Amino acid sequence: MKKITLKAAAALAAAALVLAGCQKKDAGNIIRIGYVGALSGDTSLWGQTGLNGLILTAEKVNAEGGVLGKQIEIIGLDGRGDPQDSVNALNKLIDDHKVVAVVGTNFSSCNIPMADIADRKQVPLIATAASNELVTVDKNGKLHPYSFRMCFIDSYQGTKLAEYALKRGIKRAALIVNQSDAYSTSLADYTENAFKSGGGIITAREGAGGTDTDFRAQLSKIATTDPEVLFVPWSYSPVAFISRQARELGTKFAFYGYDGWDSLELPAMAEGALEGALFSSRPGFVLPAARAYGDEYQKRFNMALEAECLFTNDALMWIIQAINKKGSAEPQTIRDGLEETESFTGLMGTMTLERATHNPQRELAIFEIRGNENVLKEIFK
Repeated sequence: MKKITLKAAAALAAAALVLAGCQKKDAGNIIRIGYVGALSGDTSLWGQTGLNGLILTAEKVNAEGGVLGKQIEIIGLDGRGDPQDSVNALNKLIDDHKVVAVVGTNFSSCNIPMADIADRKQVPLIATAASNELVTVDKNGKLHPYSFRMCFIDSYQGTKLAEYALKRGIKRAALIVNQSDAYSTSLADYTENAFKSGGGIITAREGAGGTDTDFRAQLSKIATTDPEVLFVPWSYSPVAFISRQARELGTKFAFYGYDGWDSLELPAMAEGALEGALFSSRPGFVLPAARAYGDEYQKRFNMALEAECLFTNDALMWIIQAINKKGSAEPQTIRDGLEETESFTGLMGTMTLERATHNPQRELAIFEIRGNENVLKEIFK
């Protein structure tokens, strides 16, 4: 299907906000849900997709009569993938727009400071793919009562990917890490520890900055240590640079990645350098209900499809489940309903919630990059 530009997508999303909202209806008949995502910048495809997912799901819910006799209105603001901009967007959603819950972001570095705001202003915040432990608990292990998430956490994903590599007979591995990103450093730490604990050898661990585009110096050092696998805990855009430059240097090691790779754009961006690479994520569009939703999404928005719309659909439906359970759309009662969740089934499958940490328990899917597609290889438990 023909893709539209991100600029056009932004305009479409802005126009669609009116359709998903309640258009001049009495405020008492409206339930406002906020969204913070990167609506501009290098990862704006994720942010736009997340916002569009909320819009599409809100339209469907409203067409069926809404929630508690009220209509859902989606208000999305641009956090730019930046912690301070995301905090500012969250404050504006709560203070100016009077939202009762907020969905977003997919960046741990943004949600960690946002958690304090949600607690102080007592409005529930559901991160999509922000997987660092500190998104829902502070550095002392104390729960952020108003912070939740849809994804599994770094300790689980990092440990399981290391175990998967060991199970496949990998003995020597290296890491290249974004030193300025909590997501990257956390995953790297858990992967390194689990790999070594399982008898593997970490031959090198090289760091780089979040805005770097030239990784040849680090990759050259890594290549001299002769790893079988390079773990790359980065978001998808830099992964394309890393993989292409590694192959330009003549490296033969395999690439292993994480849910930050989960973009349908990545294989083409890597120009073949990631052929056969493996990464961990959720099942995503492999599930029949998610695939059907993806078809509906593309028909509605005519733009590239990303798993972020599944996250935001499920987050909104989880909020609605909590509202219906408690019979109230007040922020505090929504929070209580979320925390009391025994199980929730959405487009990404069924999750249970660990009440002490607000972390969901989910299955880990392993994908292989083949051509320009991400193909499900197996579910690893």
